[in-house]
Amino acid sequence: MTGTLEVITKALQLEADPYLKAVALGPDSGIGLWIALLAGLSQAIGQAFILFVNQVRPLRFVISLVVEALLFLSGFLVWATTTWLVAWLLFGARLPLQLLIRALGVAHAPQLFAFLGALPYLGVPILTLLSLWTAIGFVVGLVAISDLSLWSALGSLVLGWWFTNGLQRSAGQPVMVLGRSLLERAAGGPLIQDGRRLEQMLRNGELGPDRVPPQPLDRSPRP
Repeated sequence: MTGTLEVITKALQLEADPYLKAVALGPDSGIGLWIALLAGLSQAIGQAFILFVNQVRPLRFVISLVVEALLFLSGFLVWATTTWLVAWLLFGARLPLQLLIRALGVAHAPQLFAFLGALPYLGVPILTLLSLWTAIGFVVGLVAISDLSLWSALGSLVLGWWFTNGLQRSAGQPVMVLGRSLLERAAGGPLIQDGRRLEQMLRNGELGPDRVPPQPLDRSPRP
């Protein structure tokens, strides 16, 4: 536990040492996955307002948070894989996939504070800052554990994210629908997730002890 906290603390300081230490832990170390999973849980807590207003029961509330964290982890693994492919195919990086997953996981240390995204007015700026912090940390880590230059590492990160985003909007749509279905099953029914609709229903008093049953989630594609 002490070693993990040290890795997280130094990763927050954008040092290269935690990435080298994570690599030295051996191939069986899951430190990157654990940090990414906790980051996903923190993000889920920050978005728990949706579960609150949908009046999800306590046990299902906890299960829903865990499901959201696991969905975050699955997206993280896709991003890591596409980034690894870009680094290998375009920039000739000689780096095992598990090491890149570990590095990207350690770089997610700032995302442990993603629950602060629930703060009114400050939430969006905080999440933007955390995303930038994570990106810089990953570039630092990738340069430290590979033979990539600074610009090659940055290119791998950006292109990997771009390809992942493209997959989510195209071939990954069935997976996204499955993820939303799993979350609704965990919550015990359809969830109203549209922010504007939630705000309007709160103003109209439709969300509360006597609220109407939630309507099916709008699954129309969004830009």
